[in-house]
Amino acid sequence: MLSIQEHATVDEASNDLLDFVLKPYNWLSLTRTSTDPAAWPGQNTLYQRRVGSLRICASVDVAATLDVFLHIAFRAPGLTPVKAADHLESFLKRRLPLTPNSEWQVEVDERRWIHFSRRYAGPPLKA
Repeated sequence: MLSIQEHATVDEASNDLLDFVLKPYNWLSLTRTSTDPAAWPGQNTLYQRRVGSLRICASVDVAATLDVFLHIAFRAPGLTPVKAADHLESFLKRRLPLTPNSEWQVEVDERRWIHFSRRYAGPPLKA
């Protein structure tokens, strides 16, 4: 079993993980991850990093409609959505700084992962 790469800071983890997930050949098909649980980034250590007790999972997901979304999730003991939003800002500040009025979908799942997602690329062209 592979272990999750550890980093000293969220910034360090961000540099490493975003370099990996933003490359198009590492993007994931949502139809595949819904039918094959092992393909979900939460089950694949390549899409995860650890900073102390904080676990970070990130991916770029492509829907069957060709919509492309950036998905970032955090998990740690006692983590709240507000604190996770602070981690998100820190995680993205070098590559994709948060801007006023940027809309993120937020969800907390049954395993206590706090998920943030937003459109990464514009809608696909229609003929």
